[in-house]
Amino acid sequence: MFDFFKKAIRAKSNDGAPPALPAGAGSLPLGLRVGGSVAIDALPLRMLGEATLLKLPEERQLIEARGWVDLGQGAFLHRFYLSDELFLQVNVTETGGTGSSIEGVKLFQFYETKTPASRAALEAWLRAPSALGQEFLDYEGKRFSRVWGDPGAWAPPVVFDEVVYKNLPQPDYDVTHYAMLFERELPNDRMEYLLISVEDSGPNDFCVVYSIGLDLGIADLEIF
Repeated sequence: MFDFFKKAIRAKSNDGAPPALPAGAGSLPLGLRVGGSVAIDALPLRMLGEATLLKLPEERQLIEARGWVDLGQGAFLHRFYLSDELFLQVNVTETGGTGSSIEGVKLFQFYETKTPASRAALEAWLRAPSALGQEFLDYEGKRFSRVWGDPGAWAPPVVFDEVVYKNLPQPDYDVTHYAMLFERELPNDRMEYLLISVEDSGPNDFCVVYSIGLDLGIADLEIF
């Protein structure tokens, strides 16, 4: 099992007085919460068979940690890290006051982690002509198309900071992501996603994480 909390060893610690809980971080979409669990209806996705690289969970998943990203302009990412090398990503837009809307739910599976040999090797991922920003990427024998950036040109990664909690309001650590999203079409008009994230947690603490994802509907989740 991917032990997500081992990342705390290499992550930027939040020593000293805890920061104030950011606006929007306190709201938990769909009732998902650390210490709770979620069952995923895998039957519709299992019909994809070998068409998808993602290995679907067989059992109810414990929510072990929660990540929070402020994308600006009232948009937020909520990530819920699960037992079996998985995380649920919920896109939320605040609609004013205490209202919000769910813009999408994706299930991602950690697929591969690479550790660059040096800081210079890491930084090479972030500039042309690295694979991270190419318009097309061949991975595991599948061709993916880049989602973010202008067509045809090499695109720089999208940068965001994620704050990770095991318990609110005190964050356990934060990490900077330099990320790019790719996709490919599957049968039945579904899309499979490849998320590549260069994770930078300090001068000597970094890695490149490949995750495979699929869209879910709210009805595909049973939350406990």
